[in-house]
Amino acid sequence: MTYKKTHQPCADCGSSDALVVNQDDSTKCYSCGTYKRPSDAFEPVTHIKVYDTTQKAPESRSDAFTGGFSDRRITLETATLFNVQQTTDGRVIFPYYDKSGEKVASKTRSVDKKFSIEGEWKQAGLFGQQLFSKGGKFVTLVEGEFDAMSAYQMLGGKGCVVSIRNGAQSALNDCKLSYEWLDSFDKIVLCLDNDEAGKEATKKIAELFGSKAMLFRHREGFKDASDWLSSRNEREWIDSWWKASQFKPEGIVTITDIKERLLTPPEPGVPWCFDTLTDLTYGRRKGELYAFGAGVGVGKTDVFTQQIAYDIDQLNLKVGVIYLEQNVVETGQRVMGKLDKKLYHVPDASWTRAEYEDSVDRLEKRQQLYLMEHFGAMDWKTIKGIIKYFNKAYDITHIYLDHLTALSAQEQDERRALDGIMADMASLAQELGIIIHFISHLTTPEGKSHEEGGRVMEKHFTGSRAIARWSHYMFGLERNKQHSDPIKRQTTTFRVLKDRFTGRATGIKFGLTYNQNNGMLKESDIMDEDDNL
Repeated sequence: MTYKKTHQPCADCGSSDALVVNQDDSTKCYSCGTYKRPSDAFEPVTHIKVYDTTQKAPESRSDAFTGGFSDRRITLETATLFNVQQTTDGRVIFPYYDKSGEKVASKTRSVDKKFSIEGEWKQAGLFGQQLFSKGGKFVTLVEGEFDAMSAYQMLGGKGCVVSIRNGAQSALNDCKLSYEWLDSFDKIVLCLDNDEAGKEATKKIAELFGSKAMLFRHREGFKDASDWLSSRNEREWIDSWWKASQFKPEGIVTITDIKERLLTPPEPGVPWCFDTLTDLTYGRRKGELYAFGAGVGVGKTDVFTQQIAYDIDQLNLKVGVIYLEQNVVETGQRVMGKLDKKLYHVPDASWTRAEYEDSVDRLEKRQQLYLMEHFGAMDWKTIKGIIKYFNKAYDITHIYLDHLTALSAQEQDERRALDGIMADMASLAQELGIIIHFISHLTTPEGKSHEEGGRVMEKHFTGSRAIARWSHYMFGLERNKQHSDPIKRQTTTFRVLKDRFTGRATGIKFGLTYNQNNGMLKESDIMDEDDNL
C-alpha cells in the first residue's frame, strides 16, 4: 500500500510516530490500532497534549492532578482511561465509539463552553460505553462527559459509568439507541442533572426501563456528579448512590411510602346540616363527590342552599357556588334567608327593610360566600377553571354545582360527554382536596313521575352510569307536590342511593319537612303512605 504520510503522531494514544495517513486520507495507528475514515477530520495532532502514561499512578484518585483536570479534581488516570484529551488552547476532545469499539466521532468543547461534533455521530454510542462489557449488576447514567469521569472516579474505578451524548433533550433517544446495552444490566442508576430538564429526562428514561431504573437523589446545591467531586463530597455521593430508590410509575406506592398517613386513624368528615345524614355517611370527606337528584321543583336546590348556609354559619367555611338556573341575587337572598330563618326572596314575607339590609351587610362582612354569575348552559372546561380559581385564590374546599346536566347540554353525545366530565371532576376533587356537591336532572321514569312522589333510582340520573361510577354518594329526593295532605305535600323523602364508603347507608331514607313560615327544612319521620319501605 502506498502511504501519503508515515511516522505521524497519534492523537488517540499519544504515540509520536505510529500513525500513517493513507492516500484516501484515512489514518491507522499501529500502536493503539485506531482506524479513522476519511471523514473523521479530528483535531490537528500538533495541538494535542501528549500524556505521559508511563508515570506512576497517583496514590489518591482525587488529590493528584498532573495532566488531568485539576479544577474538577479529575485525575490523569481517569482522563486517560476515557481517552479525553485537551489541546494547548484549552479545548477538550471527547471521543465516541460505535458498538464494535471503533472510534467514529468526537465532540470538542471550546473554552467558552461551545460544542462541535465531527465524525459519524449517528454511529456513536454513549460516552464511555466502549470501556465496559455488557451485563452486570449496575450501570450509572449521567448527563455529561465530565460527569461520567467524575462518577467513575468517585466509584473508585469499580463501576460502569456512561453519559448521554448531547444533553437532557436527547437523553431518551440516546437511551433508546443503546437500549440493548443498557438493558443488559440488572440496575440502571440515573444520575442526570438536578434541574428541571434533567428531572424530566430522568422520568422518561425511568419509564423506558421500568423497575431496573434507580433514581439518584442530588443533595440541595449540587447539580451534577462533577459538583460532588469538585467540592470533595465523594463519600456523600457514594452514600447517595447506594440509597438510589427504585423507580415506581406515578401512582404506585408501597406501605413504606404511605406509612405516616396510614398511622393516622380514620376520623369523621365535616357534618351535614342534617344529623341523620351525618350519622349515615360519617360526614363529608375531602376529595369526594356527592350527587343529588330530584324531580323539577321538588326542592333539591333548597337542600343545597340550607347546606351552604350551614357551612358558612356553623362550620365557618368559605363556599363556592355555581348555580346555572338561578341568578346570583336570588341565591344571595336565599342564603341570607337560611341564615336568618326568613324568606327574603319572597316580597310579602315577614321581614322588614332594615332586617334585609342588615342581613346583606352581615353576609358581606363574613366574606364566605363566592358566586359565579351565569345563567343557562355552560361548558365543563370553564366551570373547572372557576372551581380551581375558587380553591387557589380563596382557599375554598366546598363547591356547590347546580346543575351537572347543563355542562353537557350542547354536546352531540351527551352521555359520552358526561363520562369525561365525571372522570375529570373526580380527578379534580382528589388533586385539590375539595368536596364537590352537584345536582343532576333526572330522566322520566315509568309509572309515577318524580314530581308526584315517584321513587328516584340511580338509573334515573342523566348520564347515570358515569355519575354512579365516580360519585362517592348518590342521594334522591322524592316529594308528591300534588298530595291532598298539606303536610305530606311539604315533606320530602331523602333517600341514600349509593354509599361507597361503607355501603351501610344505601337504601336508608328519612323525611324533610319544609316550614313555609321561615323557609327551613327539618328532619321528620313522616313518610308518604304510598312509599314502599
